[in-house]
Amino acid sequence: MDQIRSDFEKRFSKNPYLFSSPGRINLIGEHTDYNDGFVLPAAINRRNYIAIKPNNIGVYRFYAANLSEEF
Repeated sequence: MDQIRSDFEKRFSKNPYLFSSPGRINLIGEHTDYNDGFVLPAAINRRNYIAIKPNNIGVYRFYAANLSEEF
């Protein structure tokens, strides 16, 4: 998370909100859990990270650190 915070602060501004969630796979079923079907999801050893902060200029800017691409 420190690297995500540092990258964000270099590109945008200080004190972003930081979030992380585990990667997930479905061993059986896909999109059936909300259709009353059976699923077997499991967390994997990968994570998703995001840093966000309102910029008060009405413009959304995105940066993918693993791809070194900005949109």
